[in-house]
Amino acid sequence: MLLSALLGALGSVSVMAQTNVYSLNAVGYINVTFPAGTYTILTCPLIASPDNTLNTLLNDTNGQYRHAQVYQFSGGTYTVTESGVSTAADPSGWATGGADVTINPGQAVFFYNPTAAAMSATFVGTVPTGSLTNALNPGYNLVGSIVPASGDIATNSLIGLTNYTKHDFVYTYDPVNGYSSQDSVVAPGNGTGYNNEWTLGDPVTTNVAQGFFYYNNATGTNYGWVENYSVSQ
Repeated sequence: MLLSALLGALGSVSVMAQTNVYSLNAVGYINVTFPAGTYTILTCPLIASPDNTLNTLLNDTNGQYRHAQVYQFSGGTYTVTESGVSTAADPSGWATGGADVTINPGQAVFFYNPTAAAMSATFVGTVPTGSLTNALNPGYNLVGSIVPASGDIATNSLIGLTNYTKHDFVYTYDPVNGYSSQDSVVAPGNGTGYNNEWTLGDPVTTNVAQGFFYYNNATGTNYGWVENYSVSQ
């Protein structure tokens, strides 16, 4: 019910990004496909140059993203930026030139492709390294892995999410089965038999550049999703 209320303004949303990673060195690139007529939850786990603004990552100089929309989520509300909204649009095609919208590593956004054909993008940049912390604030967070790695967010050694509290939730979307959620259980004796685990043992498998909703149930407490990566790994 909480998720339905949160996403009600978006209608039927698809958040499956098709990605190919060709390098996991200091510099790499990622190909992302946005399916036709639907939404995708997107993150960019690379440090682009000169920045990770919309104008850099999804430059619309040629109008290839005309009428696409990007939804940023913060504090329970969305801010929407659309491309090609008028004949007087900025050179990039995005409202305000896309300079005030970011898709930083770990930060996720909705991308809406309103057309009948798939759209695509190629992200190029430096792979984040070191001890990397993604802040998970109380309530809903639209996030993704800071590093370009796929797998189970609880057991993958690169993206291991272990700092969570009882009844945190992770929400993902599958175009066949719809939305799914995983509830964290961090104490025995609650009737489920789980101890310091998630309801299905392994919570979520994500693809590179795929985002998801994380619900932090710890009232008034911010905590970090810490990832550790070095180029030698």
